[in-house]
Amino acid sequence: MAPGEARHGGDMSVVTYEADGRVGIVTLNRPDKLNAISVELKKTLVERFHEADGDATTSVVVLRAEGRSFCAGYDISPNPARAARKGNALAWHASLSDDTALELTPWNMKKPVIASVQGHCLGGGCELAMVCDLTIAAEDALFGEPEIRFSNVGPVMVMPWIIGLKRARELLYLGDPIDARTALAYGMVNRVVPRAELKSATLKVPARRSA
Repeated sequence: MAPGEARHGGDMSVVTYEADGRVGIVTLNRPDKLNAISVELKKTLVERFHEADGDATTSVVVLRAEGRSFCAGYDISPNPARAARKGNALAWHASLSDDTALELTPWNMKKPVIASVQGHCLGGGCELAMVCDLTIAAEDALFGEPEIRFSNVGPVMVMPWIIGLKRARELLYLGDPIDARTALAYGMVNRVVPRAELKSATLKVPARRSA
C-alpha cells in the first residue's frame, strides 16, 4: 500500500484511517456537521483507533479532522435513540458509558496519540483532545463545554486532572469557551500555531519521535 493511502472507508466514511510512513492518521470526516459525534462516528472512531494501535507499520497516531472544525461535540440532533432515553436513567447510563469508553480509548492505546485541532473543539471533542498524549492547536481553535447550559457535561472527569480543579470548575460551571492561547496557558494544549501551519507542525512531532 502506498504511503498516505486510505485503508478504510474512503471519502464516504465518517472516520478514516491511513498510514503515512511511521505515522498512523485517524481523521474525523463529517465536516458538514462540524464532525459532531453521532452514533455511527462514535462506533467507527473506536474501530479506527484500535486499527491504528494495532498497525505494525506505525509508531505514532495523529487524530485530526476534515473541515473548519475539529469536533463540535456530541450530535444532539433529534433521533429515536435519544428520544427513547428520555426519563430512562439506565439508558442514559449505558449511553454515557459508551461515551466514556470512546473518550478513554486514546488514553489506553499503546501508541502515543497526537490531536491536531482547528476551529470548534467543544464538548466530546474537547474531551477527546484532552485525553490525547499531545495536542497541537491552530490559532482559531476554541475549547470548552458549552453543553452545560442545555444538557450535561458527559464524561468530562479528566478535565480537573489536566488543567486543575479551579479552572475546570469555571469552564464546567459557566460553559464559556476559551481560545487557543488561553488553552495553552491552562495546559490543555502543548502548542499553538497558525492555521495554515497546523498539518506541518503536527507531523513534525511524530517525525522527531519516530526518527
